[in-house]
Parts: sequence; C-alpha cells; structure tokens
Amino acid sequence: MLKSRRDSLLLFGIPFLATFLAYLKTVCPTVYTGDSGEFSLVISTLGIAHPPGYPLLTLLGKVFITIIPGNQAHVLNTLSALLASASAGLGAYVVRAIMFLPENRNEIQAILISILTAILWGYSNALWASAVGIEVYTFSVCLTMLSLFALLRFFDTGQVRYLLFSIYIFCLGLTNHLSIAALAIPLFVAMLRARLPLRVWLLSISLFILALSAYLYLPIRSAHNPISDWDHPARLSTLIAHITARRYQGLVSGFTVGNYYENIWRSLIIIGEQFPLWLGILGIIGIAFAPGTRKNIRLTLVIIVIFNLLTVGLYDIPDIEQYYLISIFLSCVGLIFLVKWVLSTVLPRRWEIGAIVVMAIIAIGALGANYKQNDQSNNLLARDYGANILSSIPSNSVLVLVGDNASTSVNYLHYVEHIRLDLEIYDPIVTVGLLRDRLGLARGVSGPSEQELCMKILQGPKAYIVKEHLLRRGAPINYDALTLSPMGLVYHVGKWPLVPAIRENEQILTYENQLNHLDIKGIIMLCNVRLCSGEDLLAAGDTTSAQYEFRTAVDLASHSGEASLHNSMGIFFRRAHQPNLAEMEYAKALKSWHLTANEKANIYTNLGNLKKDRGMFDEAIGFYQQAIDLNEHNTDAKYNLALVQAYQGVSRGEYRDAIDGFESALGYPEADPKLIFNLAILYDQKLRDTVRAIESYTRFTHLAPSLPESQMALRRIKELSP
Repeated sequence: MLKSRRDSLLLFGIPFLATFLAYLKTVCPTVYTGDSGEFSLVISTLGIAHPPGYPLLTLLGKVFITIIPGNQAHVLNTLSALLASASAGLGAYVVRAIMFLPENRNEIQAILISILTAILWGYSNALWASAVGIEVYTFSVCLTMLSLFALLRFFDTGQVRYLLFSIYIFCLGLTNHLSIAALAIPLFVAMLRARLPLRVWLLSISLFILALSAYLYLPIRSAHNPISDWDHPARLSTLIAHITARRYQGLVSGFTVGNYYENIWRSLIIIGEQFPLWLGILGIIGIAFAPGTRKNIRLTLVIIVIFNLLTVGLYDIPDIEQYYLISIFLSCVGLIFLVKWVLSTVLPRRWEIGAIVVMAIIAIGALGANYKQNDQSNNLLARDYGANILSSIPSNSVLVLVGDNASTSVNYLHYVEHIRLDLEIYDPIVTVGLLRDRLGLARGVSGPSEQELCMKILQGPKAYIVKEHLLRRGAPINYDALTLSPMGLVYHVGKWPLVPAIRENEQILTYENQLNHLDIKGIIMLCNVRLCSGEDLLAAGDTTSAQYEFRTAVDLASHSGEASLHNSMGIFFRRAHQPNLAEMEYAKALKSWHLTANEKANIYTNLGNLKKDRGMFDEAIGFYQQAIDLNEHNTDAKYNLALVQAYQGVSRGEYRDAIDGFESALGYPEADPKLIFNLAILYDQKLRDTVRAIESYTRFTHLAPSLPESQMALRRIKELSP
C-alpha cells in the first residue's frame, strides 16, 4: 500500500495532469473523422452504435454532455481525453505494482519511476490519437488498466475481493470492446490457482451476468426507434447478431500462416513506431524476461501480450493501431525493465536514479515526436466535409449517404446540430430504421434489403446520393440501375445538365497543407474530394483539368502506405477509364508495408480486370490464377477467370470452350445475366444449334426482361421457332 493519501494522489495525479494538458491542447474542437463522428451522433441522440453496440460508452457520454455545456462533439472529444488521461494515471499504479515489491522499494524513487513510465505511455501515438476524438478505445483501456491493477493487488495481498473486482471490471469491459479479452487467461488462471470455494465461483458468475446486463440498453432503446438504430436489436435474434458483430465477420483476414505472419509483423511495426528509436520493440523484449519480478506477474504480462498480438492478428482493417493499446502499455513496462537491467550492472545500488533520468528523457522525446501529428486543435475537416455536402443540395431534397466518411459527419450535423432540417437524409445502415419508417415498413423484420430500400427512396427530381469513391464496405446502391449526374460531392439521380463542381470545397482543400496531422480517414476524405472534382470535369469534357485533379489525389494517397487505399484508388481509376493511373495504384498497393494474402489476391484480381479490359487475356488469366492460388475462396477471381477464358475462346474461334467458360461464369452470384444472351448468340450464330439457342434466349428473357437485349431475344425466338 502507498504510505499516504498524498503519495496516492501524486502517483495518479501527475500522469493524469501531464497527459490531459497535452490532450486538451490537441483535442479536435468539433466532429472528428471516422467512428468518432458516429459516437457523437449515437451518444447525443441515445442511439445504437455499430456492433457490438457500446452501451456503456453511450450512457457515460450522455451523462457527460448533460452535465458539461458546449458543442456536443467537442465535449465528447474532451471526455475521450479525460479517459485516456485516467488510463495513464492508473498505469502508474500498475507499473508500481509490477516493478517494485513492497519489501525492497524506495517509495519516492518507485513513485517517480512509475509516474514517468505512465507519462511515456500517455504520450504514445496510439493512445494520443484516441484521446483527441471520442472513441471506444480510451474507455476500454481505462477499464483494462483498472482490472489489471486489481488483479495485481490480488497477487500482492491474496484478498479475494480484489480478484472479484477485477473480474467485474473485466466483464464490464467486454461490453465495451473486446481488446480487454487479453486479461481473460490471467484471470482464469488466477481463479484456478487460488482454489476458490464454490460460492466465490458462483459470485463470479453472478458478476459476469450483472456486467453483461449493460447490453439490455440495446433492446430497450431500440424498441423506441432511435435515429441511429444499427440492426434494430429490439428482438433476440437481431440482438445476438448485433452483439456478436455478425456483419463484420468479413474483416477477419483468414487463419493462414501467411496472413498471420503479415499481421504479427504489422503488430511489431505498430508497437515499435510508438516511441522514438523503435523503443517499443525493446520494451516487448523486456517483458519476456522482466528481471526481479515474481513469476506469476511475469507470466501474466507475457500471456497478455501474446494473447493480444495473436487475436488482433486475425483482423485485417486499416485503422487497427488502437487494438494494441494494452501491448503498447506493457512495452513501456518492459522498457523500464530493460533500463533496470542495464543500470543495475553499472549502478547496482543507485539504478533507480539513473532510471528516473532515462525515462524522463524518453518521455520528453515521445512528447516531441508525437505532438505534431496528433494535434487536431485546428482540424475542422470532417465538419467542413459534411457541411459542403449539405450546402450543395437544393431545399426539400432526399439525400442517401454512402460510406463512413460522409455518414458520420453529415448525420451528426443534421441530427445533432440541426443543420439543413429541410432535407430528408438516410443512411442505409446507420439510420436504416428512419428509411423503413419513411417507406411505411416495420423495423427489424425481414423484407426488402438495404439496397432495395435505397432504390425505392431514390425517386423523383430531388434525389441525391453522396459520392464515396473509396468505399471500404459493400455499396448499398445498385449504381448500374440508376442514371446519375455528377455534382461535386454528390450525384443527382437522373439525367440533368452538367454543372461545374461545387467548389465550396476550397475550405476542405486547405487541409492538404496539414497532412501530417491527418489520419488515414482524413486523407481518404481529401482524396475523395479531388476524385469527385475530376469526375465532374471529365464529364464536362475538360480532360486536362480532370487529369490535374486525379494526379493531386494520387499525390495525396502517396502519404499513406495502406494497401486498401491504393487498391480503392485503382478501382476508381479503372471505372473512370484511366487505366494507366489504375495500374500505378495497384502497383503501389502491392508494395504496401502490410499486405495479407487476401488483400493481395484482391489486388491481383483487379489487375486481371484491367488486363481483361485491354483484351490482354493471357495476362489477365495469369493474374486471376495468382489470386486464386493466394485465396481459393476468391469467387471474384474465379468468375472473371471463367469469363476471360470464354472471351478467349470466342476470339480464337473455339466456341465450345467459350460456351464452357460462360456456363462456368454463370455459376457465380456476381454473374451478369447478359452472359446468357452471349450463350444464345453463340448457339444461334456460330454453332447453329437452334434448340439450345431458343432455350438460352428464353432463359435470358425470363431472367432479365427489362434489359434492351430482351426485345431482340424475343424477336429471335419467334424467327427460330418452327
């Protein structure tokens, strides 16, 4: 135990204040990019966040903005800073409990070393980046620190109450973010080794159930039809689907040796880059042997790091840095272990003084290295981006949002700050409940898909869709079924006269001079602005200006090494008939610092599509085959491989092979119904097989009666029929 309340306050208070002052200076003053914008909306309106729902953060945030006046997004961003600072303060307690046994510590020196290590942790890039905008991670790591400290107190005292408290906080943390699961094995082992009586096990189960009862918020609130109502978890089936994040299962990179190697390598790079000179890697090494530490504590630390690295290694998402926060914290602990080991050989009785000096220097270095890139105090990009979209649309229009960047900012501005209330705004995922209400459909029941709902609402002369050219999730719009007129950051549904790109974007473009401050989502926003402008100019026939916009987007994207960004850029350029730019972006994607087998397979598939467009069938087949070799479940590559083999058969006059290729392609869900028409043409004009020609024409007219080719098919059926 600490000797006085003063020591206790100093141990927590100094790291808290040192980090909070830095966070407060750099916090975003308005709605921030990414999930931060969604949480600002969800908390302000007491809605349902993306899976698994985050009920605790929603309720805590609502209480906070009810008490604290001001712009709600700014207040919530400040809450995130407070939680991050609290985790730094708790981190000092954890460091002291790990490093210094009660019987052989100098209290003053132990406190100073613990404080400096906690401050270093607070200045880590990942924690700081989470502190400047409302995010789930700061609350999660705060709960993790509290649970870990209680577990260490149990190791120190043997008092079961600390273990039970640790279990309860751990279970609460599970309702917030699964990164706290890294404590699961140490807690379970501690319970087994303590040989607890049955009543304590039953009490632990009761605490688990009590903590998970936080999820009751989801069905209770969803039943009241909030604005943000992901999955409408008012029913048991949708509640389970939401809590288990069923819609995100595709983000798992796949359990293969290649993917795991890439993801573990990514983990080490992320941890190493948190501090100057890659000291984070040295810290991980220090955890491995932790000299002078009790065996149970050392084993606990090693298990936490290994569990965290292996489980997060399953995921393949760009913004994953914060998933490693617990390992980053323990790398700070490992670093002080290394400092102790080195200095103990030189100054065996005075190593603590040397450690204080070394940790102070490293903490100051981390502050200097990470301050600039995390300074979001002048970052209004998300707000300006959303405001530009809203200002570009005529009054009393319908706007459908596509993609995270537009959705988070526009929804917040519209539903929380009440900007442009004359518009009807729908997101087919976040506010799908409002969309169903508008169409007279019940929420949470089977019926039209999200895409079908969007197509129904996009009727009339004042229907608009946000442009999101760098979409990371499946598009909820069937673009091929719509006539779209480009207009700045939105499409006007229908055929309309071309207008110059809405250039209220000038305010957005000023952020191109602040790229060191922007995360990947901010860079994506800027790239999308340039791509939208180039698309408008291309449609207006101004090829030269369009090329300038496209090249500027390429330069912006070069500031990110994320494969997904460059792959998405390539997809856009292919669609915009810019094959050289597309090929260049795919090449950059293949050179990215982190690339799983699945992502590489997707890039090879896209390169194959590019070669297919150019009629270079042999090269296309080679790329598709490489994609399939990397990921045998890549149906897109298999479909296009069959398609190219069919086209190759036609070009060589090998019509039976072409028919086999088309039939094979038709076996995939993404198959174009026009392939059946191609079959009919081959049977009709090349093979003179009247029976199969009539069968194929008939099959096509039944499957795609609205396509123009159907009339031709019906006419040909009459001509061929006896």
